[in-house]
Amino acid sequence: MNRIYLDHNATSPLLPEVARGMSELLESGTAGNPSSLHQDGRSARRILEDARDRVAAVLSVEPAEIFFTSGGTESNNLAICGLVTDHPSVSASATEHPSILEPVKQLHASGRPGHIIPVSASGRVDLDQVPEEGLVSVHWFNNETGISQDLDSIAEKVHQKGGRFHSDGAQGFFRTPVSLRDSAVDAATITAHKAGGPSGVGALWIRKGFLQQPFIHGGPQEKKIRPGTENLLAIHGMGILAETCFKEPAWNRNQLERLRSLFLETLQSSTSHKAVAQDQDDWPGCINLSFEGVHAETLLVRLDMEGISASSGSACSSGAREPSHVLKAMAIPESQIRGSIRISMGPHTTEDQIHKAAKTLGRISEDLRRHSTGAPPVS
Repeated sequence: MNRIYLDHNATSPLLPEVARGMSELLESGTAGNPSSLHQDGRSARRILEDARDRVAAVLSVEPAEIFFTSGGTESNNLAICGLVTDHPSVSASATEHPSILEPVKQLHASGRPGHIIPVSASGRVDLDQVPEEGLVSVHWFNNETGISQDLDSIAEKVHQKGGRFHSDGAQGFFRTPVSLRDSAVDAATITAHKAGGPSGVGALWIRKGFLQQPFIHGGPQEKKIRPGTENLLAIHGMGILAETCFKEPAWNRNQLERLRSLFLETLQSSTSHKAVAQDQDDWPGCINLSFEGVHAETLLVRLDMEGISASSGSACSSGAREPSHVLKAMAIPESQIRGSIRISMGPHTTEDQIHKAAKTLGRISEDLRRHSTGAPPVS
């Protein structure tokens, strides 16, 4: 069966260039530890620093400002716990990834002041509720809805009394061009596997001089900010991803917008549903849909049986039965949230796949709704 993969916000398959580059490194027999002083260690160090240079170049920052980690979750925790030390409070938006919300809530529980910033029904942060001091974290693109935030406006508010601003950019970096040097952000979380790079690797960009202390301790790796032997193969793959996206971007926003429109138009003709609205600044490769009278888990199992991979939200929390905290923060009724799924497209998603997936989704949702309510199908 030729499966249709529509879960790129969870993980996007390796781009061919990345897969080739990682295979070449494996076949080369490079086995040194980048911290070793012998020739093999020095060879590994060159590979590591070359990847750092590539990532820094595509983001228009200094290589010394890039710290490699095991992925977005570690980068987010490092940012929250490492940047907050000399600030009176820590706050984050209500629609953040759990790897932001959980450490923030832990700090609140231990006595650190701050609050969870509400969002409007559109999923945008309420600027009036953004603190003017302390550490504030607000994502770039939301992983469940594709909704973007006005980072520069938020940062301007945070900086009014000397606060610092971090953004989780896991769903944006390497997909869309950005210059961090010219942004108002002070620190940003970067990951590879959402854009066609390897899993198990990420980075934290911190504007020079901003990090106070690491939250784990050990050896001298990554300037003691993230101790532990580096994942050389994955970091090499991340470097190739950065260079590939710089020279010939794999993610075509216009194409994703066309696919989104095609999907929604095709689905509209076969079943009733509600989709989270987007504007031109949001990520078009993500579609959040809700089907009244249908349970998302059952719908996803049926889709999987027909060769279509989708999800009900964050891959880090999809095993939980709690309603999506993102959709709850947007004041979406719980009855609607229970039938919500996420479709996320990638560089190699085709119109034929989108048409087939939408038709299949419409047929299955109507079948499930009819069996649960006894209602006739939509004509």
